[in-house]
Amino acid sequence: MGDFAEKIFTRAAPFRMTPPQKSRLIWLRRPPRLTPSSIPFVPSAEPEKVDEAWKGLVQRNPRMTDGPCWHVVGVHRDGHGGATIHLTRTTYRMGAVRGVGISTGFVGLGTKAIALCGGRLLIGKRAAACATYPSHWEFAPGGAVEPDEDPARGIERELMEECALRPITPPRAIALLFDASCSNWEIVHELAIDALPDAPPNWEYSSLCLIDGVELPTPVSPCALSMMAIAQRVLSAPRNPSESNTRR
Repeated sequence: MGDFAEKIFTRAAPFRMTPPQKSRLIWLRRPPRLTPSSIPFVPSAEPEKVDEAWKGLVQRNPRMTDGPCWHVVGVHRDGHGGATIHLTRTTYRMGAVRGVGISTGFVGLGTKAIALCGGRLLIGKRAAACATYPSHWEFAPGGAVEPDEDPARGIERELMEECALRPITPPRAIALLFDASCSNWEIVHELAIDALPDAPPNWEYSSLCLIDGVELPTPVSPCALSMMAIAQRVLSAPRNPSESNTRR
């Protein structure tokens, strides 16, 4: 972990966080603990500016929808191979408006997968209409952790929605990654699948495929670049023979 401190917090103002300026990685031996708070998120930008910017984003991209999500107040390792993530509720627009230059102090919580299929990795090319990393390749699937949703169930949901697949092994949280490029903490899960869909089931990916090794086609999302060390560790680990069987 290098110089990564045991605790990552801001003390400048309640429920605003100054996130790390570069990607951070915490290896996990057990799932992180989510600790919600009832105190509301206070954006650093004026709400009127946020709402106006959001309206413009939706006009340009009608696929964008608002809804409840988590803001990460802080993260700390617990010393037993786990981590605690302190959270409060807000809405998706607080992070989306960053794309048009409005900083609200929002730090999101997402879930990602390193999905193995017969010793190969599942990757996807994000659609051009995606708000984050459009037309970039990434490890698939991924998405936001919804309030009151277990992150492991969340990655199963994303796998079905984005890839029309179910895991053949239970998702296992193996790392907690801060993606500095979009100010998001990502809970990275390892799981296994036994097939590749004929085509992406919805609009979020324009292509899905399996690769040998960890080198993705270009352009690669910054988050995927940060996940390569995680993917390499997964590929290097001993495998259960049942995880090597595929239908295709």
